[in-house]
Amino acid sequence: MKTSTHRIYTTDNLELFGLLYEPEQAAKTILVHVHGMAGNFYETLFIDYIARTLTDNRVAFFAFNNRGSEYIRDLYKVKDNKRTVVRGGNTFEKFEDCLLDIQAAIDFVRTKGYSTIHLSGHSLGGPKVAYYAIEKGDGLASVIFISPADMVGLALQEKNYDSENQTARKMIAEGRGNEIMPNVVWGDSYLSANSYISLSDPKSKVAIFNLHDPEDRLESLGKIKVPAYTIMGRKDTALATGIEEMMRRIEVAMVSSKHVKTEILGDANHGYIGYEQQLAEKLLEWINQV
Repeated sequence: MKTSTHRIYTTDNLELFGLLYEPEQAAKTILVHVHGMAGNFYETLFIDYIARTLTDNRVAFFAFNNRGSEYIRDLYKVKDNKRTVVRGGNTFEKFEDCLLDIQAAIDFVRTKGYSTIHLSGHSLGGPKVAYYAIEKGDGLASVIFISPADMVGLALQEKNYDSENQTARKMIAEGRGNEIMPNVVWGDSYLSANSYISLSDPKSKVAIFNLHDPEDRLESLGKIKVPAYTIMGRKDTALATGIEEMMRRIEVAMVSSKHVKTEILGDANHGYIGYEQQLAEKLLEWINQV
């Protein structure tokens, strides 16, 4: 396995970082991975297993940081050879901007000669991958949802959801959308008002895996045309409904996809601790069959 670090650039001039894992022999197939909320491209343990398993089987792997990596961090905007520091991270991200980040990663791997591109996302990365597939994903080989998060459902579980939502909307109306909300939300998250609405409001583009609502037909998923694979374990804390019902509803919703597969990976938790190799092998199996 060969590894190399890379800087990639979005169309709004943000500089992002990623790690490219390549097989020793030339390959045309690659999996591009989108991390979860406030995550990064290297910390989650299952990344190591996926990288090794794929590259051992002549499939490359590219994991990268999007603008929502970490909680609060400095990012660079690069334009006309000038580098300007901007404040970024999960605290300030807007869900819709994931299109720019994912497109930059897809464009990058194409410049490296990869023509068969699979796209995976973990947790919040699941809705991001789905949104990209809906808007721009016709050229993908497949999409993979690894424990996709029902962001709206998770937000609604918070006892202070209504008041937090009202606070965020009031701040935005006052022109203070980029300011951090006065209270910690979701247990440990410091979010700006803009980010809070973007990542939790039922009218936001993030509202794709609305499994908390038994009446929601998940119509956004029905717009995805490429093959789609969803995997999750029974002890995942992101579950918003029974796992069998969740998988059934996803399968029913994806009416436009060429090939839909869902799988329950035993008692795996949200981070797949102890199930890393099994997860990697499941992803390889999927890639080989589509």
